[in-house]
Amino acid sequence: MKAIDYLKQIEVMDAKINSNIEELAQLEALATKTTSVLGGERVQSSGSQDKMADCVVKIVNMQAELNRQIDEYIDFKNQARDVINECDADCLTLLKKRYFLYKRWEEIAVEMNFTYQWVAGGLHQRALAQVQRVLDDKGNRMIEAVLKEGGE
Repeated sequence: MKAIDYLKQIEVMDAKINSNIEELAQLEALATKTTSVLGGERVQSSGSQDKMADCVVKIVNMQAELNRQIDEYIDFKNQARDVINECDADCLTLLKKRYFLYKRWEEIAVEMNFTYQWVAGGLHQRALAQVQRVLDDKGNRMIEAVLKEGGE
């Protein structure tokens, strides 16, 4: 996998989680509305309890899925942090600001006291090359371990 695609997964996972949090909030609001409507006059009680139960089940399932996604996100972010920690200081700073804090190139350049062109171009390319080396090395070690296990 390319280094940039690897690092962009952090933001993609974060966006999915945020979207699911919003969806869960809407579902919970709908369930609350359903509850208050159910508290009014009852003409016919069949079906409404089933709808409420279905809504609660959906909320519980969505919460469980959201928790699973958050766990995966935290694990992946920790793994990515370990990868970029093997980069030199300037590259590490740039990568954390860009892929962990989602800062724009202009902000990073000002904070690091570099030009925009250097940060968005040269330094970023150097950082990605360092990440790629780490990813390739980890991949090769995993392959070697699997081959070694298979040979024993």
